[in-house]
Amino acid sequence: MSCQNLFPTIFGRSSSDGMDTARTLPGLPSPDKWDHNGVTGLRFQLSREIINADTQLTNAITVAFRDSPVAESLAKELLYRSKKFVTDLSNYISQDYSFWKAKGYDKKGSWELTCCSVRRLYEDIHQVRIIARDVRDLDDPASTASLVLWATLRSHTIMEDYTKRNFYEHPSISAVIARHLAANHIKPDSSMEVRMVKLEERLAEQGRRMDSLESRIVRLEQKNGITPPKGGRGGRKQHALEEKEE
Repeated sequence: MSCQNLFPTIFGRSSSDGMDTARTLPGLPSPDKWDHNGVTGLRFQLSREIINADTQLTNAITVAFRDSPVAESLAKELLYRSKKFVTDLSNYISQDYSFWKAKGYDKKGSWELTCCSVRRLYEDIHQVRIIARDVRDLDDPASTASLVLWATLRSHTIMEDYTKRNFYEHPSISAVIARHLAANHIKPDSSMEVRMVKLEERLAEQGRRMDSLESRIVRLEQKNGITPPKGGRGGRKQHALEEKEE
């Protein structure tokens, strides 16, 4: 069943051909369904139910492979790795959503970006599972089991690669983020630059006019016999009045 769907059932079903055009995970249209105020949501259901699933699947493995200790050991190892992946992925989803929120993205934009990364992860897994999608052959159970096991082991390789790179450093996640940033890049406002240049030109022109006015004032003072004293304007006439008063 895992080979039939693009996403795990808890994240929602995709179309029968594995394609899906939703901007978020089909079963999680909003972050509140994943984690609502740290109290409810799918994340907390997973953390509670994973213990029950571990007990159930461990018992099933023990019964199914009682006569094959090598197969039993392999199955339990894959179960352990699956549980770890679920825990790591849950933490990544919450951390990535909080990261984009802290960067100033709104609730919807942050969740969509996180979901794009998770979708890309499952697209990579789906690509290696495809060989076992329609492999069920009742006349050749050995071939069927071999292909399913091969697809399962390749899926675990993909999962381990993501966890080793802490998800963020995986090339697929980096590509999703790079495309998003490129698509939402805002070009500099050329009109603002033009306005700044014009403002600087006007300021320069005003400076030249002030210099011209000051020169005219000086010439007028000289024409009327007024020489600015050291302490400011007033000229010889003002100086003579001050001497007379003394």
